[in-house]
Amino acid sequence: MPLELRLGTADVAGLRFARSPLWETMEALRTLGDPRRQAFHLFWLRSVDRAAVAAAARELAPLIPTPGYTPDFLIPIPTGPTTTVDDDLATVAATPLQVVERELRICLTSSRAAPHVAVAVRALLADPAATLRRVVAAQRTCWDHLVRPYWAAVDDLLADDIAHRAAVLAGAGLATALDGLHANLSWTDGVLRFGGTAHGFTDDVRGRGLVLMPSVFAWPNVIAVTDPPWQPTVIYPARGVGTLWPPGPARPAGALGELLGTSRARLLAELAVEASTSTLARRLGLGLPTTSVHLRVLRAAGLVTARRAGREVLHRRTALGATLGGW
Repeated sequence: MPLELRLGTADVAGLRFARSPLWETMEALRTLGDPRRQAFHLFWLRSVDRAAVAAAARELAPLIPTPGYTPDFLIPIPTGPTTTVDDDLATVAATPLQVVERELRICLTSSRAAPHVAVAVRALLADPAATLRRVVAAQRTCWDHLVRPYWAAVDDLLADDIAHRAAVLAGAGLATALDGLHANLSWTDGVLRFGGTAHGFTDDVRGRGLVLMPSVFAWPNVIAVTDPPWQPTVIYPARGVGTLWPPGPARPAGALGELLGTSRARLLAELAVEASTSTLARRLGLGLPTTSVHLRVLRAAGLVTARRAGREVLHRRTALGATLGGW
């Protein structure tokens, strides 16, 4: 059934963006077990140490069933534009036990709860305090192994997305910005609608604000969080997820690779279309300083050109570069 969020003028005026390492951690954990989400994350899937998170994943599995209810205390909404995983986990650890118990009971009574999930949740309800401690420890383990090694690149992509959305909001207005978040989102007459044009359940959230939060690992889903105490939040797929991870093994032409070096040959192959230094670094799995040095050499040789666009430098191969590579 479609969901509709009714917002007020003050909510729109106070709209803010946020990003959260704990949200990415929990969505990464979901991605491990959801083939629909894996298309853009094959490099990551091959890189992560699944054995290291196996016990933590089993601990958290009853709380993130598909389909089913996920307790809100598990993934707090950031109160500012960004947060650290330590801040997020401290918020989870400080959850009042009555809230933990209440939300676990919602898991138990959810109409979509599978029998094995219900059995596991009953065990968690036996000691909410111990459950909360184990949950926080499991989340820390998942962060350490699933997201922390990749966080710099992930966070850069999230920040780039927010900068783009903010520019659209300022230049084209709210309707264009919200409609562009996801194919299943639309904004009309003060209502943010999820899931098509048919009328569905309407949640009047006027006076509580609105948070927009891009996510790498939530792709291709869009998620709404509306229950207090959190501000109403829309978690949507970040732009450019397909450029986040390096491609498969490079296959530069042998002679070109020997002439330029493998990394410079790969850069030249990527630059049929303009790309920024940070985007190229992500695609090739190189550090930013290393990528900058290679690009400087290619520019000096007349194989690549560069231009500044705002705070970014965009690169593209020249006709000489294309000829050298045989493109």
